[in-house]
Parts: sequence; C-alpha cells; structure tokens
Amino acid sequence: MQKNNNKDLYKYIGFKIKQKRNELKLTQSKVAEALDVEYIQIQRYEKGNTRIPIENLLKLTNLFNVPIEYFLDLKKPITSQSLDPELEKEIMMLKEIYDFNDENLIYVAKTNIELAYGLLKKERRVRKNAGNLKKKMA
Repeated sequence: MQKNNNKDLYKYIGFKIKQKRNELKLTQSKVAEALDVEYIQIQRYEKGNTRIPIENLLKLTNLFNVPIEYFLDLKKPITSQSLDPELEKEIMMLKEIYDFNDENLIYVAKTNIELAYGLLKKERRVRKNAGNLKKKMA
C-alpha cells in the first residue's frame, strides 16, 4: 500500500472510531482509559494523524462490541478518491436523523436537502444560460 493510501486508511479508521464513540456516548478520556493511552492519542487516532496499533484496534472492537471489519471498508479499496471526511460526517449525521425516526427531524432534514438541491439546479440553469448567451454574442 502506498503512503497516501495509508493516510486515507488511518483517516477512515479514525472516522469510524469517532463515529462509534459518539454513538455510544463515550468521551475520548473513557476510550483512552480503556486503551491505556492518553486522551490526546484518541484525538490523533480520530483525526487519522497517527497509526493505531493493531492491539489497540482489537481493544476497540471489544469496547465498541463490533467486529474488526467495522473499521475496514473491505468492499472498496482505500484510495485518495475516498469520500471527503466532512461529507462522510454529514452523511452519518443524516443517517442518525433518519435512524432516530422522528418525523419532525426527518421533515427538516428532507426539506433542507430539497431546498439545497433546488438551488443547485437553478444555479446550473443560470450558468448554462449565461454560457449560451456568451456563445450567441460571440
């Protein structure tokens, strides 16, 4: 694996650690205590700045009650074209809203997505029309 791909892998694992830690409502300090490391190390893992040793990853599988595969997306190779961590975060937030199954929250999320998408479509039309106008004037 190339160095760039390793960095993507560490970021992905860090994202999954943070996601599960938040889902379980655990602090970084509690996770650090379980791994026998300082909480700053958990921050580094979650940001993907530090490689997590396999023994700590195995401890996390026990703490989070997940299989090791939870931390590895084995369906697709880790590449530099993986989703942006911010986009993954927003997707997970949306998933949590839908999983919570509150019709008011779902309505707000859906309405905002539809509004943003409507604005995107309008902006595309405006740009297309501006391009067509430039061609006619040329």
